[in-house]
Amino acid sequence: MQLRHFEELRPCCPACSLAGRGPSPLILSSAARQGGEVIFEGVLTCSESLCQREHPIIDGIPIVVPDFRQWAQYQLDAILRRRDLGRAIESLLGDAAGPDSGLDRDRSTLSTYAASHWGDHHETSPLPRERTTASLADAAADLLDGSLAGSWADLGCAAGRASFELAARTTGLVCGVDLNFEMLRLADTIQRTGEATYARRRLGLVYEERRIIAPEFRGANVSFWCCDVSVLPFANDAFAGALSLNVIDSVALPRAHLQEMRRVVEPSGSAVVCSPYEWTAQATPVEQWIGGHSQRGPTGGKSEPAMRQLLSSEWEAGSGPAWRIEAERDNVPWFLSTHERSVVEYRLHMLRLGRAGVAVR
Repeated sequence: MQLRHFEELRPCCPACSLAGRGPSPLILSSAARQGGEVIFEGVLTCSESLCQREHPIIDGIPIVVPDFRQWAQYQLDAILRRRDLGRAIESLLGDAAGPDSGLDRDRSTLSTYAASHWGDHHETSPLPRERTTASLADAAADLLDGSLAGSWADLGCAAGRASFELAARTTGLVCGVDLNFEMLRLADTIQRTGEATYARRRLGLVYEERRIIAPEFRGANVSFWCCDVSVLPFANDAFAGALSLNVIDSVALPRAHLQEMRRVVEPSGSAVVCSPYEWTAQATPVEQWIGGHSQRGPTGGKSEPAMRQLLSSEWEAGSGPAWRIEAERDNVPWFLSTHERSVVEYRLHMLRLGRAGVAVR
């Protein structure tokens, strides 16, 4: 965590927000390991006397979630996993753990998103840019029509590529937010060193080392935080704009995510939301889906009209996301490579949103 980013972002305790205590600023109570302006290990503490919840900084990543204990149940293995083992030993352990193990799940997820974000920067056999998340960031920038001044949030940033692409287009700070610690750690390593390695899944339980070489992104004005995109620890109007790329169908509370995004974007700001609407009950309870069910209804179960209807109706009621649709584009291509013989192609629905009640620029 960079100290100047901490000071600029002015984080607040998300647990206090959920409890209705209002914004409770976090203070840096401990810096156990520090290098210059970067805190690699430390603790952020809630300043509210009724709370004083502690939020750790691990490997330079602030983990600011409402319930750290619950988050750690899913992420603790990734934090504690050794990174100094040789590939032969890692392979042996992977075989021993077997398919569907926590290790296999974590390695497969990181492999898929690291390749999809950074495949064009592989040291060997690079992918074309248009097959990576960089092209998705390009599409978002085109839809924004150059409206990229100030600081931005990349909500659900995964391995961080869109965050870096944003940083190359704006002079302000870009804050990448995700709950997956390993992907944030990879993105942060690229920010600090310009390169990183990860285990790329070739097939089944077979993984090979891939090296990402991205010196142009070293030192970019990007900060990566581990947070829940539905309970953000940032002040009202903290950002000039935000991206939410393929997040809506991956969170438990999509409407809360839209509301939080609106809250942290300043009144004259913009946001880009896109999704393939690949709803699953494992990620989002069916009753929270925006479309994808009740095909007997007026939208025929489609998500695109349901999203438009949600934004329009809740804006008029004054009780919801309070977004206005300013532009949209359908069938935006996005690719995920799960292994060397499998590439999933999605077609995304992308919308540019502005704050309701504010004139379109």
